[in-house]
Amino acid sequence: MNNKNYAVLCFVFLLQACTTPSQHKVSLSEYLQQFIGQSVQDIEQNINLKSLGYQTLERPRLLNNQLSYTILRPMNIPTPMVTNVDIGGTAVPLQLGNSSANSYDVNFNCKIIFNLNNQIAESIHYEGKAC
Repeated sequence: MNNKNYAVLCFVFLLQACTTPSQHKVSLSEYLQQFIGQSVQDIEQNINLKSLGYQTLERPRLLNNQLSYTILRPMNIPTPMVTNVDIGGTAVPLQLGNSSANSYDVNFNCKIIFNLNNQIAESIHYEGKAC
């Protein structure tokens, strides 16, 4: 193999490496498991739900031996636009597709709850439709 072919092969390899999506994406539950056994202070300092693409509703709440985070999952629900088309004297409904004008936005919540014992996380559970 000459140097020119080697350079082209290296370029193609690098291009492929840059465009191939990562095969390993950490799930929310996998990410949160690292906080079991940590103090409330450590969790609050180190947790980064935004790094996983989650938007938090408010600051974490510490109440009754529980530390909770609420994450939002905004969703756009399309509603189909239908119009009647006259075909040979008969009105036939025709779905024209979805547009942003024919949709509504909904925010689903997921509450992540760390169960605490002496301010140390012992377990995690979830509440809500977006978990």
